[in-house]
Amino acid sequence: MELFEKDEKKEGETCYAYVDAEMAQFEEVAGTCSNKDDINEACCTVRSVTIGLIYVIGMSFLHQWGNFQKMAPFISSVLVIVTAYPFGYLWSKLIPKSKPFTLKEHGFILVMANVAYMFNSVFIYATLTTIKVLERDQINFAYYFFFMLSIQFLGFGLAGILRRFLVWPSEVIWPQNLPLIAVLRTFHDRQSSVSEALYGNQQQSVFQKIMNNRLLFFFVITLISFTYEWLPLYIMPILTFFSWMCWINPSNDPLAQLTAVRGLAIGGGGLTLDWYTVTRYLGSPLILPGWALMNIAFGFVLIIWLIVPIVYGTNIRNFTTLPIGGVISTDFTALSLVTAFASFASVTAVFVHALLFHGVDIYEQFMTKKLGNMGNDMHARMISLYPPVPDWCYLQLFALAMITACVTCDHAGWLSWYYVLLALFIGALFTLPFGLVSSITGQLLHNLSVYYICLLIGQSLSLQTSAKTIYSFIALGYVVFVQTLVLIQDMKFAHYIKIAPRSLFAAQCLAGLVCSTFSIGIRYMYTKQGKTAENWSIFNNTKLGWTLLNDYVGFFSGANFSNRGLFWAFFVGAFLPVPGWILSKFSRFRWLNKLHWPLILVTMGWMPSIVPAGALFTWLLIGLIVHFTFGKYSWRQRHVYLVSAGLDLGLNIALIIISSALVNKNVSFPQWWGNNNASVYDSCQKAVQTW
Repeated sequence: MELFEKDEKKEGETCYAYVDAEMAQFEEVAGTCSNKDDINEACCTVRSVTIGLIYVIGMSFLHQWGNFQKMAPFISSVLVIVTAYPFGYLWSKLIPKSKPFTLKEHGFILVMANVAYMFNSVFIYATLTTIKVLERDQINFAYYFFFMLSIQFLGFGLAGILRRFLVWPSEVIWPQNLPLIAVLRTFHDRQSSVSEALYGNQQQSVFQKIMNNRLLFFFVITLISFTYEWLPLYIMPILTFFSWMCWINPSNDPLAQLTAVRGLAIGGGGLTLDWYTVTRYLGSPLILPGWALMNIAFGFVLIIWLIVPIVYGTNIRNFTTLPIGGVISTDFTALSLVTAFASFASVTAVFVHALLFHGVDIYEQFMTKKLGNMGNDMHARMISLYPPVPDWCYLQLFALAMITACVTCDHAGWLSWYYVLLALFIGALFTLPFGLVSSITGQLLHNLSVYYICLLIGQSLSLQTSAKTIYSFIALGYVVFVQTLVLIQDMKFAHYIKIAPRSLFAAQCLAGLVCSTFSIGIRYMYTKQGKTAENWSIFNNTKLGWTLLNDYVGFFSGANFSNRGLFWAFFVGAFLPVPGWILSKFSRFRWLNKLHWPLILVTMGWMPSIVPAGALFTWLLIGLIVHFTFGKYSWRQRHVYLVSAGLDLGLNIALIIISSALVNKNVSFPQWWGNNNASVYDSCQKAVQTW
């Protein structure tokens, strides 16, 4: 059978690489991604580049402006898809001789916009504090510009090399992309459902009409989300920390500690009824595979509901005088100590897990030099028909960015060039093993554990004596790690919708250059006008981040000597994957190959300051309910992703309006019981009070 089949009698017919019956090996992918490709479909056009640049520039301005506001609005990937479609459609109608707006052009625009979206995400997580420290000294703009430009491109080199491990194999799904692809196909593949094709619209209820029309279904979910989110975001913020169980007896300290959102949320006594808080750091629970959700649920029960109460009850470090969870504290609480232990344990667990469960695959992929040799994977075979981007293109970009970072940091006196190389090596070391966690499970692109390691190595080298030095070290190490994964995630997105690799490379490079240039210029303009922002990197909202800011003695020395017990976490993390791997070799325990300790430990590490127990419990509750009810029907898989995207879109629109028109203009909702306790982090005050 010829690889390409085309009926010459039908001019202009789509050229399909595969017959309709051939599907991807994984159900999630098969139900969402098309099994066809037209190599002649337009992708990198004047239209897509122009609209993409408009989004990159507009998002760069909005996000930097937002960093100086009380409440920062943002433009998500789903909002880009929805708003870009009218632009592309109108262009095709208004500009003479324009061809129809294609799905690949739409995806090309999204790839460019994603660079601006993730630039802001990385900025908030890791770079913001570094820049604020440097801005205090009124640094030279040239240093400022080249430092920010270099860290934008540091991930390119690793991304090019790691494609064969984290993009080409069929088992690295990157579930984060599936809702975006579902929405794209909803706009461009407007085919009727099976029931609609057979019976038409006769005798269909309103519910059936909504379910059979995916575009209508998507906008109904968006409208519901937009309407509801006004409650937790503005009218009734108590829903964000809805600790209903402790209201039974508000003066009961044990009840508050065990059941509140900022406590342990045992029995669902504390819920987070706000999609923004639930998904802000953990992402949508609807996109994760069921086995990944069950891993996290198992870890939550074991670590949070069993181990933490035991640690708290022993009263080591006088834990009983502090909240069991709480927020940032000058000392560890029981929950923050256990989750810090989990974060350290995940560092070694992820390497051992990758070696045991993926070692053979990694070796085989290392020996694979071409995409066309990836075996029986329809998406890999289809994308292999396009000219590839040579590895040297990625390596040249990385080398240029690395040299720029070394020269800038060394010449400016922020960080010696050899420490720059060390920071980049540390970040690069974690990229493959943690990339496997994120690409297979769909969880945690950002990672506290990597940030902690960069922080602790910087302290061990005595770099913390200078704020500029330690924060530059952390930013370089963390950004090369996460920027690589960001680029790879978009590579997998392009892999699924068949954007040509060279077009993708051009889109990412152009968007990276424009985004970083505009973002740097806008922020520098604001700082020169004397404007300041109170926000810091969110990683500073943890005990380790707090220690870095306030204690230069060292995390493991002096008054912090007792923290050396956390070193045992590295041994525990290295041991945990081994028993499951050995037992999984026996048929009776084959299910243990799904036991994923790195996923469990990394997820628990976000608690309690960034993700409270109640938020994680609600996240799990939503994900498991959908998985075991609506989501178990594979023929509705795309509906689940549309629900996830619709919830995100409704939230995004509500957040933009509320932040820009109300919160940032100091327009508060009238006081009532639904917003009385909004400033204490929990509707149950006993949960965050020191005894």
